[in-house]
Amino acid sequence: MNARDLLRLVLANLRRMKARVAMTAIGVVIGTAAVVVLVSLAAGLQRSVTQDLGSIGDLTQITVFPGAFLRSFGAPTSGSEREATLNDRGLADLRKLPGVVAVTPRESLMGGAMLRVNRLTGGAQITGIDPAALPTLGYPFASGTDRLGQWQAVVGGRVAEGLYDPQGRRAVDSPPELQGQAIQLILTRMGDDGRPVERTVRIRVSGVLEQTGGEQDYTIYLALADVLDLNSWYQGARLNPGRDGYNQAIVKVASSDQVLDVEREILSKGYFAYSPRSTLQQLNIFFLVVQGIFGGIGAIALLVAAFGIANTMMMSIYERTREIGLMKAVGATNRDVMLVFLTEAASIGVLGGIGGILLGVGLGAVINLIAGTYLAAQALQSGATASNVVITIVHTPVWLPIFALVFSAVVGVVSGIYPAVRATSLNPITALRYE
Repeated sequence: MNARDLLRLVLANLRRMKARVAMTAIGVVIGTAAVVVLVSLAAGLQRSVTQDLGSIGDLTQITVFPGAFLRSFGAPTSGSEREATLNDRGLADLRKLPGVVAVTPRESLMGGAMLRVNRLTGGAQITGIDPAALPTLGYPFASGTDRLGQWQAVVGGRVAEGLYDPQGRRAVDSPPELQGQAIQLILTRMGDDGRPVERTVRIRVSGVLEQTGGEQDYTIYLALADVLDLNSWYQGARLNPGRDGYNQAIVKVASSDQVLDVEREILSKGYFAYSPRSTLQQLNIFFLVVQGIFGGIGAIALLVAAFGIANTMMMSIYERTREIGLMKAVGATNRDVMLVFLTEAASIGVLGGIGGILLGVGLGAVINLIAGTYLAAQALQSGATASNVVITIVHTPVWLPIFALVFSAVVGVVSGIYPAVRATSLNPITALRYE
C-alpha cells in the first residue's frame, strides 16, 4: 500500500465516523490548549521578570563586597574571607582576572546632602567611582562627556525630576537642564560641641546619563577622591580605604557570557559577589521548572484524551472486523493494517492539536487583553506614564505550537498502538465470518 492509497483510505474512514472523531478530538483540543496556555503563562512571567531585571542592571557588571560583608548578616566566615579585603592590592588582583576590562571602587556618601540648583533644592544618591574606569563602564550618555575631573559630576537622567521649589514645597512643572550647570552640595554633620556644622561644595555637571529605569537615574557620580574627601569630613578623620579596604567595588566584564566564570573566580578568592547575569540565570532555571510543572498539568488532560483515542480505535475495530478480514484476504499485510490504524489515531491527535493550538493562542490573547488592561490601569493610577505601560501576561514562544502539535500527534500514535496490534492479530477467516 502506497502513501496515496493509505491517505485516501484513512480520510474515508474518518469521514465515516465524523461525530466520534470530533468528540474524541475535543479531548485533545482541551489538553493541547491547556498545555499552550499554561506554558505561555509561565513564559510570559519569565519574559516580564527578565526584561525588568535587564533594565535594572548591566548584565556585564559584577558587584563585589569584601569577605567580611557576610559577617554583618551573621554568617560564619573562614580565614580566607576575612583576608579578602577590597584594598588597592585586592583590586589589582581583580583586574588581572581574564575577561575583566575595568575595576572601580564604589563609595557612597556617608551622610545626607541637599542639592541646590539656582532656587531649586532636592536630593540624590551620591556615589564615588574611579574616573579612569567611567568610560569603560558603558553608561549611556544623553549629553556631555564621560570625563570626571575634580568636583565634576555625572548625573542620572531623572535627578532633575527630584528638584522642587522650597518656598512652595512643590515639584517644578519643567525640570531644569542640568548639563553644564553648577550644583551646590550642602552637607551637614554634628560638631564636637553638638551643634550642626555645614559645608557647601560647588560641583559642575560634565554629563547627563540617559534614563535606564535603574538606580543610575537617581545617582550623582563624583570622582572617588572627592567622595573620600567628603566622607573624611563627615568622620572627622582622614580615611584610607586604599589600605583598609573599600565597602564595595564594580567589576566590568567584556562580555555577559564571561560574567559567570569571572564571578566564580571572585567568589573563590573569598569575596562576596553578585551580578544581574547570575540572578538572570537562576530565574531562568526557576521558570523552566515552572514551565515544566505547568506543562505537566496540561499534559494530564492530554493523557485523558489518549484513552479517548484508544477507545475510539477499539470501537472502530469491532465495527470494521469484516473489513479488516477483507483487506487481509485481498493481500494487505499486517504492516498495512497497522499503518491504517496508527495513521487514523495520529490524524485525530493532529486535528485536536491544531484546534488546541488555535484555542490556546486565542485564550492567551483574551487573557492579555483583560489582565493587561486591568494591570495597566493600576500602573497608571500609581503614577506611571502611558508610554511606559505595556503589560504582557501570556507570551507564546515560537517553539511551543510546534512542540504541542508534535506532542499531540505522538499521543495519538501511542494511543493507537494497542488497537492497531489487536487489528493485525485478527484471523482473516474469522474476521470475514464476524457479524
